[in-house]
Amino acid sequence: MEELVWKLRITVLWIILAAGCSGTQILYILAPGVINNIIAGKFEGMEINTGFLIVFSLFWLIPLTMAFLTLVLKERTNRYTNAALGLFFGIYLIFSIVLPLSMGQEFSGHLLLEAVGVIIAFLIVWHAWKWPKLNT
Repeated sequence: MEELVWKLRITVLWIILAAGCSGTQILYILAPGVINNIIAGKFEGMEINTGFLIVFSLFWLIPLTMAFLTLVLKERTNRYTNAALGLFFGIYLIFSIVLPLSMGQEFSGHLLLEAVGVIIAFLIVWHAWKWPKLNT
């Protein structure tokens, strides 16, 4: 029963992270001028193409897949996979906040959601690290 509680905690955190990614993108797109750039085929200076869209989709697919895998993977694999991917997302989100701010962008709603995402990602890492050793 205790293992299930830990699995459910991490699963919910992954789902929150995926939802946060959605909210972040919606708030970013609502910023002035962004929609015009998207219509022109650019997103943050990058060309929108098939490769871009595949990589972009991974920021939803990975958390949602991890939500499921957390429920089915064995303890050891679960611990290391959650810790590694949680750390990746945490570091990525920190850079997603620091880079725009260092270029003079004002702190806004999408950056606030990314800051919450950092907390969620590191909660995933913490839960994976503190996962109780169970004899199952």
